[in-house]
Order: sequence, then C-alpha cells, then structure tokens
Amino acid sequence: MKKLILPLMLIANSLYGQTLSYEQTQDITVTSNYSNGDTLSSYIMKDGSEIKVGTKLKFGSPLNANRKFTRLYFGEYSLGKALLVAPEQLGDAYSGEEVVVTAIKVQHTKMNKNSPVQIMLFVQNPSAPALARNRTIFDLEMSIETKEVVNPNAAMTKEQAIAKLKEAKDLVDLGMMTQVEFDQLKEKLTPIIMKKD
Repeated sequence: MKKLILPLMLIANSLYGQTLSYEQTQDITVTSNYSNGDTLSSYIMKDGSEIKVGTKLKFGSPLNANRKFTRLYFGEYSLGKALLVAPEQLGDAYSGEEVVVTAIKVQHTKMNKNSPVQIMLFVQNPSAPALARNRTIFDLEMSIETKEVVNPNAAMTKEQAIAKLKEAKDLVDLGMMTQVEFDQLKEKLTPIIMKKD
C-alpha cells in the first residue's frame, strides 16, 4: 500500500505543482503536454511577475463602447461550459474591484493540443456575497495588456524606473530626499534601467 501512495502523491504534485512562463505557453513542444483546464500552481507573466493562488489583482476599465469587459465574466467558466451557456460579461460597475486568484488554468488557443495556451484565472471578490464572489478572467496576458486587469505586483518597466529616478532627483534638489536615500534608490533601479530589451 505504501508503494502505491508515494507514486500517487508524486503524480498529484506534478499535475498541480507546475509553473509555466509566458514563453513556455507559446512553445508547442511544451503546451502539447497540457489539456484544456489543467491547473497550474503559478504562472510567470511576460513582464516577469508571478501570479499564483492568493495573488491579488484589480479590475481596470472596459474598452468596449457598451461598457462591458471583453475578458471578465461572472462565475467560473471553462471554454466548454461557455459554449453551452453564454457567460455574462462584467460591466464597468466592477472597475476597481479587488479580487484574489483561486485557480490558474490553461486553455489552448485552438481546439487541439498542438497550439499555444493562454492563461485563464478563477478569481473571487472576498467581500462580495457568497453566491456572487466568483469571476473568470479569460486570457490573462491580453487582459493585462488592455488594462482590463491591473497587476499591482507587476515588475517595473524601464520607463517607470527612469521616471521614478528623475522624480527622486527632483526631490533631492528640493531638499525633500537625502543623497543617501537617492543613492540607495539609484542602486535598486539601475539593473531595471540598464536591462537590455
């Protein structure tokens, strides 16, 4: 019996303990090992930040003229379930809502395993009534890119680091920041600014 339990635990860990990076989601040799709806323990985004169960995100603003989000829906939906019952898009009243990631799923971009995958998140608003907490984010990267979802833990961009350093220099000139504080910030931001794109 003990010989059977250990392999089962290893299989469970390999299925639910996996991390994918954005680059891997675009590599068919990697994604062909995944089925729609497989669960990940974490996902490394294109910007290098990590999303895992428990990560807090915030809804941005819808882009549509009809004031509905294009990738944010009520409830927990898979692509198959969405084909049976049309998911209800969230409206702009949900802009600014803070949610917590409860599950990270993969979804092939085409109807076969020989295609890249996109990341789908199940999230909850813990302050909403119990029956109205669940939300689904289809295609996380595109949701972030279009600012329908805001990742407060996103890695700082080169442009943001330069702007922050310039602002700090102005604060030093105004006597509102010490040279020591500026030097510490400069040391922290230099790798971001000097990173090759």
